[in-house]
Amino acid sequence: MCSRCKRLYPLGSRCEPCASAAARRREQKRKHTRPSAWARGYDSSYIKARAAILAAQPLCALCNSRPATTADHIVPLSRGGTNDIENLRPACGPCNFSRGNRTA
Repeated sequence: MCSRCKRLYPLGSRCEPCASAAARRREQKRKHTRPSAWARGYDSSYIKARAAILAAQPLCALCNSRPATTADHIVPLSRGGTNDIENLRPACGPCNFSRGNRTA
């Protein structure tokens, strides 16, 4: 019996149509995964600039109340920004993630 559609099927846990549909779903999910940080532009220059920014200013530049744990791009990479230290500011996770890719 097929575990998905409950049709009688002699071999395996799924009939051929359900197995094919499951394979298509897996392939679609694999295609829509997020690229790696390196592929999105967060390279060694970003890592060095982030460390310098967080060492220089320990508080979030957006809310000034929580400790900074991330470096926020003033002009996002997706909008033509760079990883230069002039384009970064310290931010806590909630403030940085709520901004998305908007320009400051």
